Amino acid sequence: MFLSLFLLWAMRLRRSVSNIVAVILLIVIAVAVVTVLYMWLSGVISLVYTNTSAIHVKVAITNASVVSNSSGTYVVTLVYNLPGSVRTSIALGELEFSNGTLICANSSFRVPSGVIYPGDFAKAEFICSDVRLRAGTPVKIVLVTAQGVQVTYMTDVSS
Repeated sequence: MFLSLFLLWAMRLRRSVSNIVAVILLIVIAVAVVTVLYMWLSGVISLVYTNTSAIHVKVAITNASVVSNSSGTYVVTLVYNLPGSVRTSIALGELEFSNGTLICANSSFRVPSGVIYPGDFAKAEFICSDVRLRAGTPVKIVLVTAQGVQVTYMTDVSS
């Protein structure tokens, strides 16, 4: 539309625009529009207000223990948020058998600060009530951050 108004304006001034120049302008504008549309749809250009991407979250479980007794199974983990990451929190904790079968999942955590900042350690604890496991059973601890990043840690149950 802008190009057609430009051409009408140019014609009123009694200056003619050659067909070649008009076609080149149309091609340049079409390529620019397609490029911006492609970049927007592919995510290169995004909205200003976006959530933290899972790509930016880098956490690791450095140590963990699973203790089972008559009142349930207690899972204690030491989580490290790597430098260069973004601050995060733990949204879900799962305890699985080593083959991946779910034993329990819990979204109620005891994390002292709630938020784990880059370069910091945090102790995250959760309880699997009514779950009793034999000492020596190999288990996998899975923690899921608020951004959806999963980290795992293999250990054995102690009593």
